[in-house]
Amino acid sequence: MKPDEEIHKAGFLSSENISGTKQPQILFPGPLPVSVSIGFIATEQSFDIEKVLKSVKTVFLKMEKILFNTPHTYRFILPFNPGPEHIILESLSKDPIWKKCNEPKVVLLKIPFRDDEIRMPFEGEISFDVEIVSEEGNSKKVSESHYEPVIERSSFVILTGEWEPETTKYRKGSVFDIARNYGRTVVAINPLMEETFEMPHDDRIFESYTQLNDYNSEYLSDYLFQKKALKYISALREECKNAGLSEDAISKIYSQLLPQFIRSRMLSEKYRMYYSIAGTFASILAAMAVLTITLQTLFFPEMPEIVWIEVAEIFLIILLMTGSRYGDFHRKWIDYSFLSERIRAAFFLCIVCITCEKPDTPPHMSLAHRPNDWMVMAFESLTESGKIEYCRLDIPFEPLKKFFASAWIGYKLKFYKERSRSSRKKFFYLAIAGETIFVLTLILAVIHAAGIGHWEIRNVEGSLMLAYLTITLPAVGSAIAAVRVQREYLRNSERYSHIVRHLTAIKNQTRHVRDMGELCGVLEEMNEITLREQQDWRIIFRFRRIEAM
Repeated sequence: MKPDEEIHKAGFLSSENISGTKQPQILFPGPLPVSVSIGFIATEQSFDIEKVLKSVKTVFLKMEKILFNTPHTYRFILPFNPGPEHIILESLSKDPIWKKCNEPKVVLLKIPFRDDEIRMPFEGEISFDVEIVSEEGNSKKVSESHYEPVIERSSFVILTGEWEPETTKYRKGSVFDIARNYGRTVVAINPLMEETFEMPHDDRIFESYTQLNDYNSEYLSDYLFQKKALKYISALREECKNAGLSEDAISKIYSQLLPQFIRSRMLSEKYRMYYSIAGTFASILAAMAVLTITLQTLFFPEMPEIVWIEVAEIFLIILLMTGSRYGDFHRKWIDYSFLSERIRAAFFLCIVCITCEKPDTPPHMSLAHRPNDWMVMAFESLTESGKIEYCRLDIPFEPLKKFFASAWIGYKLKFYKERSRSSRKKFFYLAIAGETIFVLTLILAVIHAAGIGHWEIRNVEGSLMLAYLTITLPAVGSAIAAVRVQREYLRNSERYSHIVRHLTAIKNQTRHVRDMGELCGVLEEMNEITLREQQDWRIIFRFRRIEAM
């Protein structure tokens, strides 16, 4: 694992081949770090400090176990006014676990004209930062509870007091009530017993941390990574050449965002392949199982051992579904794809010194992802730690405009056109194949019902063959339909056609922009459209897991 300071800044190396051309080599990116903000609140003045500390350390150990392969720092957020939480935190700072967790940062939230006590928040020597809470940008409830700003700025809350593990309704204004309003998990500690319980509020924060750690733990071949990196850099060089833009304008950004983009893209393609293989073969094997048992029953009743073939087919279906579920192929595919497209947008915006903000979710797209999903945290960490250091505003305008029109807008336009055409073609062929099979089944069923075709060839009765086909062909047709529905070919074709119209308009706008301000506006519109398309795509495929059809 690379040191923290090397994360996100995997070096950009170059060597020269025989012809003298510089051959870039991007070092494999390190794991994405995360900052864990913990709201530290105590509402109970009477508590057993030893038992409370043990419970707090249990939470720390849980986080260390979850983020075992992820560089992370802790950030405790407390009210400014001295209270029981300050006493507990000060005792915790003297415990060996404090240094083990890299001495977490302490932030005290101070509300002007209210938290103006002269006395120090801590009695001992503990470093802290003070953050001023502005009531103008907050809700009116800030004046009701000084814990609300703490909860609002936290990833989750550790609460000592208000021990109500069996409660179904919260008291108005309680920490639980405020945490539910902000969607924050509360880890409650019994102030007198070494006992804790978690109260999630639809944020699934620990699940997000687990998934981030899973991403950081993914393995990729360095050889394949370098091969893919060379492909992308060669493509960027070609785009610069065609636009008349010097490669120096963007080469220094290669080491900033490109390594993580390549890694997330490769992982996305890997799990898309796993998902496609598992889904397709599960449907095929289901049809084959029907064919096998029907064949044995009608033609080989004296050979029951053939049934073992069906057993193997069913076993493989279960194996595929189980492997897909435990390997998390579906979620990883759509999550990694979303992250890679956000990094792609950040890369291009970074060239003109625009910071790509973390993705928001409009109300009608709330199913796409939660505000604290691991991809959002990872992207925010990536953009914050990789501040714009190499962007330039002195790049020649016309070549830069051509570069964006081709390398980003033109590339995505071509991508969506090809995907729209491909999805429509696949839907058409699968639909025709399915309909043909069912029409053929109908014809055979009519022939069978009419008593036609009762012949015998090589001891095979025509009626049995008709029965076999009328039983098995619908299973084959259903398998084809299952693949067609699971891949959402028709819907995606229509979606991609819609995006093509938007991107075509943006490309035309790009040709007519006259200054850098207008160009930046067009690029931000491009970023918005690609973000919404990705969110819409996630909503569609979110419920397309591999299941028994």
